[in-house]
Amino acid sequence: MADPTRIAVIGDVGGHFEPLVHLLGELGVRFGAEIDWPDDLHVIQVGDLVHRGPASAEVVGLVAGLLERGVWTQIVGNHEQLYVDRPVFGWNEVIEETAQEQLRGWWADGRLQAAAAVTDGSGEEWLITHAGLTAGFWRQGLGAPDSAEATLAALKEAAADSALWHPGTMLLGVDDDNAGPVWAAARTEVYPSWPRLEAELPFNQIHGHSSAFDWNRSQWSAESWIQPQIRLDLNHRHATFEHTGRRIVGIDPCHLAEAAPVFAPFVLHGATIS
Repeated sequence: MADPTRIAVIGDVGGHFEPLVHLLGELGVRFGAEIDWPDDLHVIQVGDLVHRGPASAEVVGLVAGLLERGVWTQIVGNHEQLYVDRPVFGWNEVIEETAQEQLRGWWADGRLQAAAAVTDGSGEEWLITHAGLTAGFWRQGLGAPDSAEATLAALKEAAADSALWHPGTMLLGVDDDNAGPVWAAARTEVYPSWPRLEAELPFNQIHGHSSAFDWNRSQWSAESWIQPQIRLDLNHRHATFEHTGRRIVGIDPCHLAEAAPVFAPFVLHGATIS
């Protein structure tokens, strides 16, 4: 995408079709016999389109059409991994076969991506992944690339050799500063890894998957020593970790079987996708 645009980064959807349609409406999308899409809008969705909510197949069907139009970038989440790679964890529901085939097709042809790299109107770089990039995975797994675009290229290689799926505490029960960007936990692996490994953030990040604050219980899930570096936006369910002059913004709304009562995308203005 060469022209500057408004890029809305949407957190985990979790099978909630109607809340997704409502959110898109707030961004200026109009739904009727055909979808009227604003000329200046592009959406990046951070993964976990499916499960939890009642309408995973409908969500996948909507996104399929938007991918065809070129107005949507889809990132893979750990719940999509169940259908495009090895089923490394159990889940109490299975989405419809048609939706499964769509996900597998997207992964095969590159429409379902490991990450996205964006430059905003002020020239700041942003890397967008499902779970967030830990300092250890950036350094040891990717070779410490110094730009979001170079990191995106390295993550594509990691997807090709399965390193992308490197687990962390959510699968193994043990914190790992090398956890990969599909599985890393924001509260104990992504944010703490950067000061713990004394690494400077080379670019900003946006992620879903987990949060350093439990929005549903109104309590911290991050350890106390890292909390002063995290700023909460209760109205949008965004948690922003600040380190060495850059930010990692968590936008997982923590949907359950019912959608979160409030949530919003993180919008980058005048932005371009690498």
